[in-house]
Amino acid sequence: MAQRRVKLGVLLPTRGVLLWNKGAPGLGPVADLAVRAEELEYDSVFVGDSILAKPRLEALSVLSALAARTEFVKLGTAVFLPCLRHPVFLAYQLATLDVISGGRVILGVGIGPPKPIDCEHEFETMGVPFRKRMFYMQEHMTLMRRLWSEDNVTFEGKYYRCENVTVLPKPIQRPIPMWIASAIVDTAWRRVARFGDGWFPNRVTPGEFKETWEKIKDEAAAQGRDPGVPAWYMTTCLDDNKEKAMKNGEEFLLSYYFTPFWGDSIEEWGTYGPAGDLIERINAFIDAGAEHISLRFTHKDQLGQLERFTKEVLPHLNLN
Repeated sequence: MAQRRVKLGVLLPTRGVLLWNKGAPGLGPVADLAVRAEELEYDSVFVGDSILAKPRLEALSVLSALAARTEFVKLGTAVFLPCLRHPVFLAYQLATLDVISGGRVILGVGIGPPKPIDCEHEFETMGVPFRKRMFYMQEHMTLMRRLWSEDNVTFEGKYYRCENVTVLPKPIQRPIPMWIASAIVDTAWRRVARFGDGWFPNRVTPGEFKETWEKIKDEAAAQGRDPGVPAWYMTTCLDDNKEKAMKNGEEFLLSYYFTPFWGDSIEEWGTYGPAGDLIERINAFIDAGAEHISLRFTHKDQLGQLERFTKEVLPHLNLN
């Protein structure tokens, strides 16, 4: 793989294959994009997560299949909702995935959006009170780290308990890195500083990214922790016609999130339009301190977008 200071990743359409195809969805478009990303020397591929609210191919099952189809790219989630699984079983699943992939897992985690009714129903159905999901996630992260590094773990949390538990196999990475997707409010970035191995926001400006990452670093230092990787999750569509690119972005986000987007709201997610606009935006985030950038293309032609980005944008990014 290319040796870059700033890493590049690609989001895979595990929800798109349900939205864009009639009948049973296949893994083909997802795997093809992952394999091509590796051939083009991107550093990582990511999949999203949801059980009920936003149906898609199940995240860890897909990554397991991709572990057998790829050799070098990191295999990540953007983002995973750990509270929807029991932490002991999830630690076991992730340790196995890390082993079969040769230590390539990045677990991007989050608590989901704050308001949509479908997401609230999803958490409640899986036995997690929606308004307490952030506290459940913190216990998940604490317990899983112990299970990945210790035997005979006894844990007494507010929401989860276990006695004399050993998870085998242990992962290759000790621990598997967990990047937290969050907003920039105080409670969110403090959670990143205290529990995360990285920060993975998606709706943020370069200025907000820089300012918040400085806060995270300072808080992590006060806690005696390494804050990990400052990463950015970018939604984008590459097209010479900016209006057309914006329309694609709006339609894509609406189909994914069932929420109307327009104007500045769409731009908060990323940049849509000609190559020059994308180059300027991404380099602004690199200047703000981003060390990993993951690209989600808001277009049905995912491979075409990847090829265009590689040819028209990638050579002009300040990655080294």
